[in-house]
Amino acid sequence: MRRTRAVLRGTLAAGLILAAGAAGFALHAAHGPAGGVLAQTRPPLVAAETRHAGPPHRTAPPDTLPDIVFQSRHGAPRRLSDWRGHPLLVNFWAPWCSPCRAEIPLLEQLARARPHGLEVIGVAVDGRAAVLHYARHAGIRYPLLIGLRPGMRAIRALGISAVFPLSVFVDARGRIVTSRLGQLHAAQTRVILERIAALDAGRIDLKTARRQIEAGLAQLVAPQAANPPIST
Repeated sequence: MRRTRAVLRGTLAAGLILAAGAAGFALHAAHGPAGGVLAQTRPPLVAAETRHAGPPHRTAPPDTLPDIVFQSRHGAPRRLSDWRGHPLLVNFWAPWCSPCRAEIPLLEQLARARPHGLEVIGVAVDGRAAVLHYARHAGIRYPLLIGLRPGMRAIRALGISAVFPLSVFVDARGRIVTSRLGQLHAAQTRVILERIAALDAGRIDLKTARRQIEAGLAQLVAPQAANPPIST
């Protein structure tokens, strides 16, 4: 009898431990890791920690940007089509995404310099209060379109995985030329914008621009692949 009771107590204790572990995992999934606050309304998005931006996973991409209504930082309704006639860099980001935050200085430089007439648009896929708070903190001056649901709709319409940051490059005619996943770097943007400028000037067609962009970006990566860092 005593042995039977001991076995029952052991079984009950094991069950309680498993239940507690499951509850802890559910709580972690709902609220995120310690040290960061993830709103329960946040969609299942991922921050891309890749060193070099690459082509995103996509399914049946459209030729043009989705015509979805967002709110500007001032609360006015705005659409991405409002900037038609200029080459665009449309950057999908969120304040909680560390690679997104890291590339903001480059986006600010591009917005000020406007190479080849470029317009930089930030699409903030998060709550309005969080976006405005971080935009003030980071000194973001380029146009912001804000909205969690509109942002997710736009990403789905693009047929692209919801991984941040995501940058979509568009020519002056409103055609999507290329999309890059992960933190952008200056050398990459130069390659892309030079080919878009040639496309807008009529020196190359869209297919050629895309091919030359991929070739140019591959050349940027090749030297590093040939000379990997030495581990110590």
